[in-house]
Amino acid sequence: MVQIFAAAALILFLCNLIGQLWVNHWEEYQDSLWLATIMGLLTLFAAFQVAAVPAIYFKRKLHELVIYMAVVMVVLCMASIVMLVKSRGAYYRHQLAKISTAVKNRQNIWFLLAAVLILIHTYYGAFYDKHNQDDVRYVGAVVDAVETDEMLLYHPGTGEYLGEIMSEFTKDAVAPVLMFWAMWCRLLSIHPATFTHIVVNLFMIPIAYGAAYLLGRQLCRKNTGWTGVFLCIYSLFNLTNHVLPPEGISLALHFMRWGKSILYAVLIPVLIFIMMEIADKERPGKLYLRLELVLLGGCMATTMSCVLLPVVTGVWALWDAVKGRSLKSVRRFLIPCLLCLPNIVYALLYITY
Repeated sequence: MVQIFAAAALILFLCNLIGQLWVNHWEEYQDSLWLATIMGLLTLFAAFQVAAVPAIYFKRKLHELVIYMAVVMVVLCMASIVMLVKSRGAYYRHQLAKISTAVKNRQNIWFLLAAVLILIHTYYGAFYDKHNQDDVRYVGAVVDAVETDEMLLYHPGTGEYLGEIMSEFTKDAVAPVLMFWAMWCRLLSIHPATFTHIVVNLFMIPIAYGAAYLLGRQLCRKNTGWTGVFLCIYSLFNLTNHVLPPEGISLALHFMRWGKSILYAVLIPVLIFIMMEIADKERPGKLYLRLELVLLGGCMATTMSCVLLPVVTGVWALWDAVKGRSLKSVRRFLIPCLLCLPNIVYALLYITY
């Protein structure tokens, strides 16, 4: 049990450490705990995606990706540590100051209530996890990869060696989130079933609520009290609605090992949050780089993200351009659309395979 909690805490810490490279110069979000954690996770998604897709198609071994990602994480963590040393730990000083301020702010009672509900949901999602018929496909593929060192070449239901990426698993070659979990299983020496059912929920459910917090903060125009109320309502909805017939998005947070759950609960909220940030800025500048990270990292999750993320980006960029009605607005429309090219390439790869 200690290893399980330690693994989830380690992954959250690494994501937060790496993500500080992105939020260090992000104005009012320089000390944002969850934005740094989410950007760190998306950085790992993007780095893994770039190498995993060709590795799967050329039938490379899982351990090669494990070594590659270990090197990537060490380099990124070292870069972040150097940045922290130069700033004399400013990020963590800001975190302590925020805690001190939060204790004195009565509006944060809503955040305290939301935190309790999120902890309950995380515990419930990790230790009372529902098993689904799709586990044969999802968890079975991770188990096969860890035990055989082959990626998506075994039929997860029968254990038969296929030798080719075929049948229903063709789609997972383009969205290798299952191999991302397998990589962590190898690095942390945790059984795939334990990791996918328990550890993934322990760190992905808080990350999903972190994405909801960022989006809620934008929707509530950075009002602390209303953002807390938003989080409380959102967490109550997800805690209670999973037992009702219309499962939908609320059930997604109970199956965070699925790529589509990551898409609905993390990627789309973060994408909308960044697009709102772009719309609020006269000169988006580095926000376009952060948008590209979300889009590229989104290819990791599911083939649906190759379609949904560009659609959301395009619609929002069109609205932003029409609102401006100037030559500059045309550029604000074209740049986000061009950033969607990796997603479109992956979508075509999936269709033509």
